[in-house]
Amino acid sequence: MQVYEFYNNNYGVRLSFLLSDADKRHGDSIGLFSYSSYEKRAQRIEGFRLRQGKGLGNEVLINYSKLKPTEQLPLIEKFGDPAKTTKVHQFCDYIIADDKALEFFSSYRLTDRRCLPGDVVIEYTNNANILGACHTIITNNAAKRKAMGGSKVNIWDKLSECIINLDKELYPHTLPANPRRLQEKYRNYKKDGYTSLIHKGFCNDNSRKVTVDIERLILSLYIQSNNPYVADVANDYWRFLAGDIDIIDYKTGEIYNREHFHENGQPLTLSDATIWNYINQPANRAVVDKFRMDTLTYQSIHGPHHHRHAPNHSFSKISMDDRDLPRKMPNGKRVKAYYAYDVTSGCVIGAAYSQNKTTKLFIDCLRNMFHFLDRNGYGMPMQVEVEHHLVNCFKEDLMKAGVVFPFVRWANPGNSQEKWAETGNRVKKYGFEKRYQDGIGRFYAKLEANRTKSEKIFDEENDRYKEKTYPYEVLVADDLEIIEKYNNSLHPNQKKYKDLTRAQVLEMYANPQMAQIDRPLLIRYIGDKTDATIHRNQYVQVQYAKYELPNPKVLEQLQPNNYEVTAYYLRNELNEIDNVYLYQNNVFICQCDKIIEYNTANSEWVDDDKDNYTNQAKYVSSFNKQIKEGKGDLGKVKVIDLKTGYHEDTPVDVVPVSTIQPSKAFDFDDNNDDDFNRLNAINSL
Repeated sequence: MQVYEFYNNNYGVRLSFLLSDADKRHGDSIGLFSYSSYEKRAQRIEGFRLRQGKGLGNEVLINYSKLKPTEQLPLIEKFGDPAKTTKVHQFCDYIIADDKALEFFSSYRLTDRRCLPGDVVIEYTNNANILGACHTIITNNAAKRKAMGGSKVNIWDKLSECIINLDKELYPHTLPANPRRLQEKYRNYKKDGYTSLIHKGFCNDNSRKVTVDIERLILSLYIQSNNPYVADVANDYWRFLAGDIDIIDYKTGEIYNREHFHENGQPLTLSDATIWNYINQPANRAVVDKFRMDTLTYQSIHGPHHHRHAPNHSFSKISMDDRDLPRKMPNGKRVKAYYAYDVTSGCVIGAAYSQNKTTKLFIDCLRNMFHFLDRNGYGMPMQVEVEHHLVNCFKEDLMKAGVVFPFVRWANPGNSQEKWAETGNRVKKYGFEKRYQDGIGRFYAKLEANRTKSEKIFDEENDRYKEKTYPYEVLVADDLEIIEKYNNSLHPNQKKYKDLTRAQVLEMYANPQMAQIDRPLLIRYIGDKTDATIHRNQYVQVQYAKYELPNPKVLEQLQPNNYEVTAYYLRNELNEIDNVYLYQNNVFICQCDKIIEYNTANSEWVDDDKDNYTNQAKYVSSFNKQIKEGKGDLGKVKVIDLKTGYHEDTPVDVVPVSTIQPSKAFDFDDNNDDDFNRLNAINSL
């Protein structure tokens, strides 16, 4: 709280700082007299009381000049001379923080796009706050009376005196002490606003031009193809200034002019530390490393990236990627693997292996994933994330959005962290493969636990190392075992999926919007195919097995006089073909299930024989029924030659129906469809 106050051209002391009464005095009171003594002196001494107390903030003021010298001395010792401090305190009351000034200087950009330093922002903001207080006192009569005693004479001298005596720790500023220069600063501030407070030499364009040239030269030297050290760059710069070497800009074909690197006739010399600072300025470091690093390393160090979270449902998105298994085969090569991960659960839902990285590896992974989805009754995943390598050739068909997968996302090349499958590969490798397998890691890994041992063979080749190898079949079997352990381990997000494994999350949180798998379309891309012919209006033969049409109506979809079709099929996990899908001229015709033969001896029949017999009998019966209906639609016609009047009967060809009687071993019921089907089947033998 302020002790002194300038009031009606007199210095006043607040009464609470003078009283000795326990219930009246201020915490910092020096206790000169009691409240009753104050009342008596106010009545006897004229002008002793400058102002009566009127509400909050207008405390009673005692005239400092009416106090005894022995009473003034302790005030000066404790609170200072009022002639020196009162105006300053009064002035401080009008210094109000200007939020707009702080915002302006904080967001201001210099010509080189840098921000103002933090201490400069505080300095300029305080300058604006103090000049704002000057403006309030000058333009407001009440403020002028309170702070300056109401006099307009020498007001800039008084304001300058107040500003000089401000506490620099509380109000760090750089306003001039001279009244005339202060007044000029104020006028410029009112005319040009906050910009007038920024020093004109700050980031001067003329000096900056030289700095930009030096910076460009240093960075250009640093990105040479031999990746020089900073000391080499400094040495080349000194030799250039000395005239020992010339430097040519390949981009423009010009030779750098030494005169541009002089100031006042003297060369601009730089220390190694200064050159190091130029190169390692964050914006410059990102630029030079673009030349000195490979794409993958640069992206992992400097490249900004997206921040994402996993989907809430499994099968909302799957991520696919290839990798080499860490351990080698006897031929020195590594097994190529391709995985399909569900992003939400982290499960591996498809895997394929090969000794060569080809598009077949990708297709085999899709096949394995399809078997998994089909076996467990899941629908088609909503989105797939793939890379261009190996998959780009399917961009216009299989991997086109809306063909098989509703959404397809192509990962940008050279950005491995973009694909979630990279994360899955890392977790699987260092979380499970390293725990259950030997020789997992890298010989150059930073962490000792992830570093593999190697022993060099010193021979004429001098580039071989002793390393344990494994057969292809063993490596594949080991990896499948790891996948099983990985899928059935606890989900890493136990806060969200308490006590659930990855496999349980996959099953329990399946996306309810998944569509049923379009098997004919999918198998056309990921299955095998062969040319086939429809025999006897009933079946096609594929890989030495017969597959029956679903019904005779399918024949109506065939082109005229064309029984040739393309059969697509996908082997199951037992390497068997359960069904085939027929296409003719790239148009889907039907799905054909495998014909299962039945025993010709009724005495040896089992339940399967009876079912297989019934299925075949139904097809034969349907075909006969279809022919009979077609026959019934036809009739006898008579042809009349109008010239000769000759009549020619042209009956429709009638297909004789076999009249073989059933064996007495069977007792057929005319109203029993099964008996009817059985009869037709026998007749067709």
